[in-house]
Amino acid sequence: MATIRSLTVAAAAAALLTLAVAAHPALAATDDACTRAQGAAEAAQQEFDEAKRGYEAQIAAGGHPGAAERQALADADVRRSRAAAEAERICDSVA
Repeated sequence: MATIRSLTVAAAAAALLTLAVAAHPALAATDDACTRAQGAAEAAQQEFDEAKRGYEAQIAAGGHPGAAERQALADADVRRSRAAAEAERICDSVA
């Protein structure tokens, strides 16, 4: 009985040690994923800001943006929202 218990404890200790060693690189990978996701979100925000400035500049110059310009602005807004949500999801899972 004592032999089975000591083998079980040794197996559990080995499993915990393996998980602890394996978890460290996994944390680095998720931190890296968070950094990449934040960079993508910032890039999407900049793309949206540029599209919005162009749209507003066209209106300020007396132009009338058409369906293509409105759709481009809406698409940039969706990409911005999606990238921000993805960054939040990834980075929250790291913390």
